[in-house]
Amino acid sequence: MSAGPNAARAVFALVVAGFAGVAGAAPLYPVVAAQSSVSFIGTQQGERFTGAFPGFEAHIEYSAADLPGSRFEVSIPLKSLDSKSAERDQTLVTADWFDVAHFPVATFRTVAMRATPTGVVADADLSIKGRTKRIVFPFAWKATGTGATLDARVTLDRLDFGLGGGEWADESTVARKVDVVVHLTLGPPAIPAPPAKPGSKAPPKPTAKP
Repeated sequence: MSAGPNAARAVFALVVAGFAGVAGAAPLYPVVAAQSSVSFIGTQQGERFTGAFPGFEAHIEYSAADLPGSRFEVSIPLKSLDSKSAERDQTLVTADWFDVAHFPVATFRTVAMRATPTGVVADADLSIKGRTKRIVFPFAWKATGTGATLDARVTLDRLDFGLGGGEWADESTVARKVDVVVHLTLGPPAIPAPPAKPGSKAPPKPTAKP
């Protein structure tokens, strides 16, 4: 028995909806490691210094037309930090600061993205040293001929994450405010995987590694 016109229209609608769902998904952009950085700017005894976290991994899915479907995830191996001072680096990995022995990785995960009069911002959970804080993450996204760039700068209070308490809490020694600067160069976007079928287990999404 052949299907009636109503059934045929229903099937057609489902197919169109499926393609629309895939087309509207935010694409995944691979990170060009050699042209990307996650760095920070601190102040020690009145003098500013900079540092970086080489070896970070980032998963960037973004579409200005699909903010609910966009997300950023970054993991940062803290032992890799480099502030251009071996003595300072050795102090920063101790229990008083990042406590790398117990908390080797910091993570950043967006929970929502929203448009504001000054541009798109993300609400994100930043976890350092076992403490998680919700932060606002404004960023600049620029499409390029081969992909895109993402730039952001946020100011954190190190004491929110238990970094440098006790004798180190004195701002005359180390300032509480630390600027985190992110620059990502992104390659051509990958086509996102279609949504998993009901009842099936979706395969893990690929993570762009530096």
